[in-house]
Amino acid sequence: MSVVLPVVAVVFGSVTPPQGDVRELRVHLGCTDEVSSFDCLLVNFDKKYTVTYPINVGDDGSISIGRGVNCPLIITVRVEEIRCESTPIENYIRVRGRCWGERFFRRQVTKSYENKKGEYVVKDLIDNYVGLSHVRDSTELVENTDTTYALLEYEDAPVFDILKYIAGSADKAGVIGFDFRVEPDGKFAFFPKNSKTSSVSLSERIEISEYRKDIHRVRNRITVYGAAEKARPTDKDAWTESLTPTEGAWSIYGGGSTLSLDSVDKVVGSYSVKTSGGTGTGLIFTFNAGKEQDCNLHPSLTFQVKIALGYLDLTVELEDTAGMIVDRFERIRDGNWVLQSFPVGKKNSDQWQHSVFNTQPFDWGNVKYIRFIVSSTVGVDLRVDNLFFNKCRWKSVQEDSASQTAYGLRELVEVDEELHSDNECMLRAKALLAHLKDSAEYITVRSNVVDYGTNQLLPGDKIHVVLPNENIDADYSIISVEYRVVAAEQTLEVTLELGKEPSLLADYLYTLRSKTESLSRYKGGRYETV
Repeated sequence: MSVVLPVVAVVFGSVTPPQGDVRELRVHLGCTDEVSSFDCLLVNFDKKYTVTYPINVGDDGSISIGRGVNCPLIITVRVEEIRCESTPIENYIRVRGRCWGERFFRRQVTKSYENKKGEYVVKDLIDNYVGLSHVRDSTELVENTDTTYALLEYEDAPVFDILKYIAGSADKAGVIGFDFRVEPDGKFAFFPKNSKTSSVSLSERIEISEYRKDIHRVRNRITVYGAAEKARPTDKDAWTESLTPTEGAWSIYGGGSTLSLDSVDKVVGSYSVKTSGGTGTGLIFTFNAGKEQDCNLHPSLTFQVKIALGYLDLTVELEDTAGMIVDRFERIRDGNWVLQSFPVGKKNSDQWQHSVFNTQPFDWGNVKYIRFIVSSTVGVDLRVDNLFFNKCRWKSVQEDSASQTAYGLRELVEVDEELHSDNECMLRAKALLAHLKDSAEYITVRSNVVDYGTNQLLPGDKIHVVLPNENIDADYSIISVEYRVVAAEQTLEVTLELGKEPSLLADYLYTLRSKTESLSRYKGGRYETV
């Protein structure tokens, strides 16, 4: 198949080398995960580009590559490295650098964004930290997202990392994921994944192809944790609304005491639990068999307590199923309701006094009794209300058995502080599972006969690929493009890295409605730079 010979036009600063001086030229175009780069080898006889017409690091420039009369702009560049290569009879200079996307790496961001749309954050970064235009002929190149970020806080964070976070978390019309790139003319573009289509045809132009599927990305058991705010019981007052709630029962501590529900003196709901009379006044909440409390999952104990006037000392005692005991001594304000919240669980074990009679370590995963004790020699009124354990993370686990059979068990755990129920965690886990349970497809194609005219092949675009032997006839996303011109061979080789994977659907689509009230679609920024 005959094709027109390649042509190139390169400019570095004020220097425009003729095509005859370009011995080899490689341009690699990337988007989202990488910025574009170039490598140009020039003839440098008689110190042409080191003394007479010097090319300097820091110069801006451009590279155009095409065939015949068509030589479209491929990349706007910044010279970052110059290397002279010489032999006794030959002298060359190698010029390397990146596109104007290298500006992403110059600045660090210390800033907070509150209740801002994704496109607002992106434009602010590009305008104030990068300095690239994102408007072409009055057309805005940063497209709108459907995501509002409740709070993003950054301290000395690279611009590139923040852009990647927004691109990877924002959604549009129910599909999560944006791409961004620096266009050939140096403009910045931000757009939904798979929303742009290349007009270039690869029909009968593919000379070498490599098709592959891999399971590196596959995850078929997804565990999603939400905010650490799940309480037991869910109704935080349920345990003090009855003397025999579903998960346990109240009893008295100390001789001769009375036990009752007080509908008059309470803080939350209809009742508080009250004991009075006797000495060593106290209340005991006993968990039913099989309902023991795992304090490692709920690392906070909260309650409200009121002790009669004149008595300030309260002991809170926990006992596990083996009879081991830990306690805390607190001096509180008497005659008033006082809110108390204590850290519990193995990680907080050092904040409790362990009984000298314990014969083994206290089992924080199996707490059987909670005791509230007031030391006295006379009867004292003691009331407890609003008793609950807290700070367990919301959670959901979703699995795909067919994927596990095919690829083995492959797990992913995600923590998202903006999920505020088990249901929201479930929706997120289902969305991730649908996205990750199957293998991804990749194609590498190379050709010396692709003629794209004036329509550059750009990463982030979709392109149609037909490989009859592999039974492929579908659109694939361009991950990267590499143009390579070799003067000695008079060839222009184009290499495309292509990929295809399921879209990551936004969580709210799994409610089978376009939008829900329970999911605000606000995403918190948890990115940290180390």
